[in-house]
Amino acid sequence: MIAWSGWRVWSAAPSPERRRALRLWISHLGANAKWSKLFFSEHRPALSLADVIALEGMIFSYMKAARRVDRAAANAFIPYAAWVAFTAVLNSEIARLNPGEY
Repeated sequence: MIAWSGWRVWSAAPSPERRRALRLWISHLGANAKWSKLFFSEHRPALSLADVIALEGMIFSYMKAARRVDRAAANAFIPYAAWVAFTAVLNSEIARLNPGEY
């Protein structure tokens, strides 16, 4: 759904709204990759929590920008936003239960 959403926005007619949505779509991919590295590879739950919160913000910003370009593309991110919110809750508990782990 992430790729399909990005493709729909990318396929839309060029506009400032499309450009903004595509920048946010690309940025969220970087934050997503960074979260995986921080959480799984580096075992840094506090930093990964900060990243996943920023990621959720990027997702909502993308959805808002994408809605101006293609409503279906924005709606395709709803399950992803829910999944990342769940991830943030789990991440926060892991950070809470592992104090001192940055």
